[in-house]
Amino acid sequence: WIMVAVLYSPTFLHLYSVKWEALDYTHAYFILPVSLYLVWSKRNQIKDTIQDTRAEGKLFGLPILLFGILMFVFGWRQIYHLISILSLIPVLTGLIIYLYGTRVMKVLWFPVVYLLLLVPPPLGILDSITLPMRHGISSATEILLELAQYPISRDGLLLTIGYNDIYMGQPCSGFRSLITLLSLGLVYVYISKISIPKKFILSAFIVPLALVGNLFRVITLCLITFYFGEKAGQGFFHNFSGIVMFIITIIGLIGIESLLEKMSTSESPPIVK
Repeated sequence: WIMVAVLYSPTFLHLYSVKWEALDYTHAYFILPVSLYLVWSKRNQIKDTIQDTRAEGKLFGLPILLFGILMFVFGWRQIYHLISILSLIPVLTGLIIYLYGTRVMKVLWFPVVYLLLLVPPPLGILDSITLPMRHGISSATEILLELAQYPISRDGLLLTIGYNDIYMGQPCSGFRSLITLLSLGLVYVYISKISIPKKFILSAFIVPLALVGNLFRVITLCLITFYFGEKAGQGFFHNFSGIVMFIITIIGLIGIESLLEKMSTSESPPIVK
């Protein structure tokens, strides 16, 4: 494990110091610490599983480990740090299976797979995702504010409300906030004390809640700009609005989790004494 830490230290040092900031993928800074914390929180279960596990299945980890090392070497030689980071998934998977067996891997599957969020999508794929999101947000904002009788018009990604223009740039797509909220929401679902089917249902609501939160953010930004001017809209609220999205998503997840718990309680048969 010390050798793995030494192997990946230069790559992580580069990404933490330069790359993620340049790609506007800053949520990746907390992915590794959160993953390590989740592993630490499972330490007692890991210890018990190691004591109970058998030797079968350990050799299955060797080809996975070898594949991960080859990925790392390729990424390192090509100076493609994202491939080097992506190789961490098969390296950790293969090493855990080889050293401790498949049962320990079943305990640690989420902290390992969670590291996929360290890897941002290529810029071409990112543009193909964010552009439709920006058009969708601007269209929905125009429709809702028109229904509320506000003087708003849209020309592509340019919204005009009153005498103020608001351009739906890439940050307004909500993709960065969506990935950040997805990262936090998945951890919330993972640590929640609900059944596996309910975890899947709760996970399915993360993206819709984040999109609703971003729509609320853009509408509020338009209203502040309309009433108080462009300077007010692009000032404190524009920077603070990401926290608003986070609050909406977390409150929504807590509410849906409570609703699922109430539904399961109401569906459970009465106890006959």
